[in-house]
Amino acid sequence: MSGTLSASGDTPSGGHRRRGPAPRMSHPCLWALALLLVSLGCQAAPSTPAPTAAPVATATPAATQPPAAAQQPTAAPAALTVVRVGTLNATTDAPFYLAQDRGYLREEGLDLETTPFDSGQQMVAPLGADQLDAGGGAVGPGLYNAILRGINMRIVADRAQSVAGTRFNCLMARKSLLDSGALRTMADLRGRVFAEPVPANILTYALERGLNQEGVHLDEVQIVTVPWPEMANAFANGVIDAAFPIEPFVTQSAERGVAECWRETADLAPGIETGVLIYGPTFAEQRADAARRFMVAYLRAARDYYRAFFGDGQGRAEIVELMTRITPIKDPALLGRIAPTWLDPNGDVNTASLRDTQRWYVERGDQETEVDLQRAVDPSFVAFALQRLGRY
Repeated sequence: MSGTLSASGDTPSGGHRRRGPAPRMSHPCLWALALLLVSLGCQAAPSTPAPTAAPVATATPAATQPPAAAQQPTAAPAALTVVRVGTLNATTDAPFYLAQDRGYLREEGLDLETTPFDSGQQMVAPLGADQLDAGGGAVGPGLYNAILRGINMRIVADRAQSVAGTRFNCLMARKSLLDSGALRTMADLRGRVFAEPVPANILTYALERGLNQEGVHLDEVQIVTVPWPEMANAFANGVIDAAFPIEPFVTQSAERGVAECWRETADLAPGIETGVLIYGPTFAEQRADAARRFMVAYLRAARDYYRAFFGDGQGRAEIVELMTRITPIKDPALLGRIAPTWLDPNGDVNTASLRDTQRWYVERGDQETEVDLQRAVDPSFVAFALQRLGRY
């Protein structure tokens, strides 16, 4: 309510007059004095000033009042939810770090904590024990065996596929063997030393397919374990004869002159799913909202990567600089020459490839029985992200 209060007082009457005949005055001066008194008496007495009312403040119109929020103390920003991610210190990790650097995770209320591993298979135990939320790498028997034991880890998105025309990984051979002509066909690997980063690595499946095409069995090749970052030195020292490094170790080995790409992975196993994004059961089930938001940030970053290397090139220099921080190679010129990994910008997983490689694990005895891929592959997180982002 608004308005101004006012006060009014009664105005006092004129001077009192005596009733009855006026006294007679004979002296001229007295008459003059009488006339003067009459004249003064007929004038209204001065009004007594009315008491002034105290001013009342007029209410401020609602439109001009400050908003209620502005009158309250500024609330502290909500704490970010940390997502613990297993990485490989390889260029395939770029989307994780892009999501962090470009603020995509922060926009989803998330933060990133990374732990490096030599392979995706080494991430299985910490994922199952809720020591990691997510991890990226190849699918191996350890993951399937854990699912068979009731640890419901999920394959949730694509991370790397070998498609025609790409060379992110390839079957490399020791350069001295190629130069001498000692290696001409896959059959020439008989009795040679092949390195895999961990036992039963998925790329060994591609090797066996190539060997079988020329009548060679895998057990005719000596298999040793050498982590990817150490393969270049192993080639240089003559310790290994062939291997499937991934970038940037492919380019590193080639430019050191110790090994060369001999067969493309896509020629040996077309479309093979060489890397996936995996969620641990606690992250997928008890923190599903954060897991969905993480997928949104991941796909945004994956699309940035795809555009830089398979689209118009936008942001490529920035991503190369990022890779100097997340891989052992610090030379941006070298990293600028690497072959990029192909990843699906919509996160779609090649389940046909997973079915073939899983059967291979079972045949080798690395896995007791096959896992229903409808149980192992959970597309719901990608579906949520695509609802927000649309298909690429």
